[in-house]
Amino acid sequence: MRGTLLAATAVAVMVVVAGCGGDVDTTKVTYTRTTVPAGQANTGGATETGTPRSDDPAFTIDKLRLVEPCELLTEDLLASVGKPADNTRGGFSECSNYMEDADGEDLSITLTLGDSVTNAADADQNIGGLPAMESKLDSGDACFITVVTSTSPNFGLVIQAGGSAKDLCKAGRTVMAGVVEAIRADPPEYDAAKGTLLSVDPCAALDEAALTAALGADDEGAPYNLHWCNWSGESANLGLWFRLGFDPEEGGSDAKPVDLGGGVTGYQEATTSDVASCELQFAHRPFDSEDSEIVHLFYDKSEPAKGEDPCVAPQALAKKLIATLPKP
Repeated sequence: MRGTLLAATAVAVMVVVAGCGGDVDTTKVTYTRTTVPAGQANTGGATETGTPRSDDPAFTIDKLRLVEPCELLTEDLLASVGKPADNTRGGFSECSNYMEDADGEDLSITLTLGDSVTNAADADQNIGGLPAMESKLDSGDACFITVVTSTSPNFGLVIQAGGSAKDLCKAGRTVMAGVVEAIRADPPEYDAAKGTLLSVDPCAALDEAALTAALGADDEGAPYNLHWCNWSGESANLGLWFRLGFDPEEGGSDAKPVDLGGGVTGYQEATTSDVASCELQFAHRPFDSEDSEIVHLFYDKSEPAKGEDPCVAPQALAKKLIATLPKP
């Protein structure tokens, strides 16, 4: 899955899939998780000695932002659960391999670094010394292995194993054990280019005055993942996402261009009804031959004034960001 897919789009895809009567390729779909109740999970493949602990200094949020996920899914590690294909990057912190198991059955492995963990209390397993848990679909064609790496906020590493392979959870646990060991021993890091957004904390990217002006109240921000932060104010909500994707200047949507100053063009889409919302994005710098680093803002206001333009506030925030983000 490319980093260009929004969370809302992913939810919409799941709804469509659920309503279809035809066959679905479960190796390339991201699912909502159903947690296995504590004490009922199969712990085969996990390390069961010692007491697992989160907040290991090897797995801090700042360190995980710089880790290259596709270099963690090595050919040797994936070969321990089947026949690897080529890795596919899904964003700064996500990588997938759509492979086969030893019997030739479809097996997809997707690794996400720094995912938000809302049910950390259910982590009753131990993988590599970290609290761990597994959850799976009732259909049996996807299993999620999560290790809790930090608390306050609760973040973790997630392996989604999907497809028709016989024991998806075992495959997920095996890969997760290898990933945890590699990060602790010698994590592969991006070659961070000048001006990259990789190491920028989105929750610290906007100053208090700008947030208060946009939201009607001061809010610390709640991280959604390593590169996405959400704020909730008295009158409005804001999301800020640093992602990878196609340069919005290349088109492909109905977004309207807007001059943000400093030679930067943003692309915005507004929706006005009972709730006024605006999505605004702009390219920060090229990442590779295909993708760019994108700054993406989501803004909505619950009780807008008649005729209010919901893109005014995110435009002001974008201009603040352009002035303060690292320069390419």
